[in-house]
Amino acid sequence: MDYDFFDINQTESLRQVPGISYIRLFHASPGTPAADVYANNKLIAGGLSYGQFTEYMPLAKGTYNIEVYPAGQKNTPILRINLPISDKQVFTLAVIGILPRIGILPVEDEYETLAPGRVNIRFANLSPNSGNLDLVLRGGPAVFTNIGYTEVSDYRSFPPGRYNFFVRPSNSTTNLLLVPVNLLPRRNLTFYFVGSQGIPPGLQVYIPMDGTTYLRG
Repeated sequence: MDYDFFDINQTESLRQVPGISYIRLFHASPGTPAADVYANNKLIAGGLSYGQFTEYMPLAKGTYNIEVYPAGQKNTPILRINLPISDKQVFTLAVIGILPRIGILPVEDEYETLAPGRVNIRFANLSPNSGNLDLVLRGGPAVFTNIGYTEVSDYRSFPPGRYNFFVRPSNSTTNLLLVPVNLLPRRNLTFYFVGSQGIPPGLQVYIPMDGTTYLRG
């Protein structure tokens, strides 16, 4: 089965407003229960489960106190950080790691050119114990190589179509995961590799449409 895109229903590009950035949250911490996320003591995501993305939300430029609690509780946070938000940016804030050592990784959705008849893809390694990774085209070359934990590759342009990729440890021919996907045109996509071989549901890839597909600077 092809991997699905977590597309947001936008039919045309939207220009960002000065002083405003857009963020979404992604729960990518295997074994961590569903969570409530607060920004400056305001709930911005309730019951966020592992593997789940929120929709993008606007935030004014500034510094935010981000707190993460087990869903339905607000006693002791399992994570607390101060997060500076700049002007006219688009971010995916990924909750990563394995309890009790978890954190938030801001992944900037970069403004890559959306050429007609092309799709831009990149690879993010959010698996805490898989080592450095390659994304390899089945029957073809490696697309991205030696991507370490918390690292995000640059975009590469592809023609639209159906592809089969493998995720492999770097310098290995062992396949960790097959990723069959139908790449649609005029999109920026990130392949988020998540999970742990020792924690159910194991290793997975999520392929959301990046907000810079339709939120233009």
